Amino acid sequence: MSSYMTLALYIGVGLLGGLGGARLKLPAGAMVGALIAVIAVKLILKSEWEAPKGFGFFLQVLLGVLVGAGFHPSMLQTFHKLIVPVVLSSVVLVGTGLLLAVIFHKLGLLDLSTGYLGTSPGAMTVLVVLALDSGVNTVVVTCFHLFRVIFVVLTAPLLLKWISG
Repeated sequence: MSSYMTLALYIGVGLLGGLGGARLKLPAGAMVGALIAVIAVKLILKSEWEAPKGFGFFLQVLLGVLVGAGFHPSMLQTFHKLIVPVVLSSVVLVGTGLLLAVIFHKLGLLDLSTGYLGTSPGAMTVLVVLALDSGVNTVVVTCFHLFRVIFVVLTAPLLLKWISG
């Protein structure tokens, strides 16, 4: 099967899996469903195929468009009011991710780049695309973020209930 036919197959399978995940109301359902469906097909076909480098560029552009489209001018006023907690939490989260990456690297568990992207805070989609573009272990980065997203979605209702009394 040609590289483009394989890509078309994965996109089709991913769309079906994404629809299934969204209908099942899984945490991050469309992405998780697509991920599981494509992994299942790769296991069935015993495929070692990886997306072409140009596909990562397309994903980056698409994500840039989605993030840019989500911007509203009123966000600047809100950001201005929250600049200290936003910057402080960002520095603490990135610093914690870097510290964990160094620890995992020293323990021989991960290379530093994969550990850093895996433990970095942020949107899973953006970090996975960054991993693809950076040549780090995308599977490991995806595992870190998929577990984190599911963990947050599953624990958030309990923690919110506890916090609100």
